[in-house]
Amino acid sequence: MGSYGKPVARHRRCPRLLVASVAVALAGCATVSEPAFRIRADPQAPLNADTGWAGKTNEQTAVAADRPFRLRMEVEPSEGARQFGLQVRRNGGRWQPVEAHDFPYPQREVKISFDGMAPGSTPPDWSVVRGAASDLTVVTEGPSQLLRASGGESGLMALYEAPWPLAAFTMGAEFRLPHGARDALGMIFAYANPDNHHRALFGADGLIRIIRVADGHETLLEQQRAPITPGAWHEAEIQLKDGTLEVKFDDDTLEFQVRVGADWPASNPGLLIPPRGRVEFREIVVEGEPSTPGVSIVATLAYANGAATQDLLPGSAAPFASGFGLSLTERTPRWTGAGRHGEFEWPLVIRRHADGPAVNKAGDRFEFRMVDSAAQPVPGAVARASLMIPPGHLGGTFVETPGRIGPWQAENGDLYFIMEPTETDNRFMMMKSTDGGLGWNEVDGGNRPETGDLESVDGRQAGGTIHIIHQVTQSVRHHAFHTSDHPTRPDRWAIRDEVAAEAEAVAQMTTLVVRSDGSMATIFLADRLHYALRSADGRWSPAVEIDPGAAERNAGPQAILGRGDVVHLAYFADDGVLWYRRLLPDGTLTERQRLATGAGTTRAEYGAVLPLAYDERTDTVIIVYRLADGTLWERRVAGDQAPGAPILVTDRRVITDAVDAQQPAADVVFDGETAHVLFVDEASRSLFSTRRGRGSAGWQAPVLRIDDIVGSWVRGNIIQKPDGSRAYGFVYDAGSQGGAGLNRYAEIPLQEN
Repeated sequence: MGSYGKPVARHRRCPRLLVASVAVALAGCATVSEPAFRIRADPQAPLNADTGWAGKTNEQTAVAADRPFRLRMEVEPSEGARQFGLQVRRNGGRWQPVEAHDFPYPQREVKISFDGMAPGSTPPDWSVVRGAASDLTVVTEGPSQLLRASGGESGLMALYEAPWPLAAFTMGAEFRLPHGARDALGMIFAYANPDNHHRALFGADGLIRIIRVADGHETLLEQQRAPITPGAWHEAEIQLKDGTLEVKFDDDTLEFQVRVGADWPASNPGLLIPPRGRVEFREIVVEGEPSTPGVSIVATLAYANGAATQDLLPGSAAPFASGFGLSLTERTPRWTGAGRHGEFEWPLVIRRHADGPAVNKAGDRFEFRMVDSAAQPVPGAVARASLMIPPGHLGGTFVETPGRIGPWQAENGDLYFIMEPTETDNRFMMMKSTDGGLGWNEVDGGNRPETGDLESVDGRQAGGTIHIIHQVTQSVRHHAFHTSDHPTRPDRWAIRDEVAAEAEAVAQMTTLVVRSDGSMATIFLADRLHYALRSADGRWSPAVEIDPGAAERNAGPQAILGRGDVVHLAYFADDGVLWYRRLLPDGTLTERQRLATGAGTTRAEYGAVLPLAYDERTDTVIIVYRLADGTLWERRVAGDQAPGAPILVTDRRVITDAVDAQQPAADVVFDGETAHVLFVDEASRSLFSTRRGRGSAGWQAPVLRIDDIVGSWVRGNIIQKPDGSRAYGFVYDAGSQGGAGLNRYAEIPLQEN
């Protein structure tokens, strides 16, 4: 075939035919030469490889929720250079633009570094509106490459053409003014034209100035002094949102805000270099405001954005002109394919849960089409896909610092689990499964608690009610949910947003117990640990400080109810010591007892103690904790005796603070005879389990349970199966990195553990 393209037969173009068969041949060509599409299941397949497909050409294919895939589409001939976008409609509804938001973390961030660029070249996606392109070039310095921006005689003004709209944005730069400089770096925002815009100037005179330019006249809005040293590298960042500009310089060295007003156009940010000035950059970062739509364009590592496509699809009969492979962008580069057809490949994800909150369901039908810059459809394929929800898939996002959040089981076998829909829409969702964890749906979504931002949540099941304690920065809230076996109002939120305490929290950490008479105790972190009590008739007491006058800060409380309504409490102190004590029914605290030292001293390790477990038969509390070296240890406290000897649970390093949540990714439960621990190994990010039976001298060697994930969280409980057997049912985060979409349910039959 050579290198000139694929054979004619691949296009199914009409051969030379006998006159008698012309009519039949033309009819056949009209059918088979229409623009085509094809869905690629393997998101990492090379752009132009004929591999990794989910189905045949033009075949509607099922795609799994929260699993990226790629869609290849043909566009027919058009006149002139054109840019294209992508639209989607669900179940025959309204066509909507597909936005670019990455998965699993829905970031809109471009890091512009200059390594690998040709010296003397101008980086792509920059538009010079004043000066020359040669004033914005890549230079080599030792093993690295930098961007040098020069002002020339008239100054340089250049805008970055972001791949998505920037109504709100952050722009950061690592920059250096030359030795002896007397000028400044300018960052441009709210740009209409050179005579109407805003600029943030970082000057060699040690001043940061925020300036408005209107009809060419400058007005100083704010001025702050900062230690800007010519010849030294500095970090500058501006963030514009809702008419307010936030400025940061060298991390925490300086931070301030200035109101600039919202009556200015949304625009791309840019750089300003004064005449004869010069600034060098190691890196520039541009970030838009993320959200989590039901369908979005995502990034791919399989090819660079804008990579040229080859002719793979046997659809259009027109000659071929290379299209593009796209990555985290909402519009294609300009395409000059007049008289020819092109192929474009889009990396996509269809999420189970989206901002709103909204939900996509199994069997939903999705159609995709390409449109021009005026949002008008262009001649091309209309692609079709349907949604499949894998067994055990919840999607959504994990609570940030969870205690017990499920799964809980009602008397009839229904399972319940607390989570949030997305990283960008932090609301309570009570998820329910009626089929043993295979399928999950939200219950009573119309009556969720109003308090969002699930920074710390802990729950306890009492009969047909799940009581929940929930801490945000300013307060601690109590909620309650009735499960399906509740006698009066099943599957309903019963209490929402009840204030248990009001306090400014240095970090959100709280725990809850429910006593036999329905009263409750919560321990929470304000500036230090406090506890508050709720009477059986629903009145919360004033908060009482724990360890008043202690030199160290205490944090990371975990509590569980024991015999005689005694509350067992274990917690962390920032000198690396872990403590245990009891809260008695009359509200008094016993003296604290040391559990361990060496638990670390940083905020990342505040939550060194795992949720507690309890052996009711022997009145023994099981306390598992993580030390600074990453190992898990256990101590047990029987009745009012002193803690038993420490026992190593695993010498594997267990990951902690995986998504900035100050806890190890591990869980412990007790099934009446045996304690079970699940944990995420720091090296592999895989999920392991181990166990220790009553009377056993130590914990068994860890068993690999779930591999090929980037685990971040796990929480579980003992559940009863329909056949009478029991299992350790758990929900784990398979690698969302703090984003959304990778919550999954699994079980370990207890006889196998």
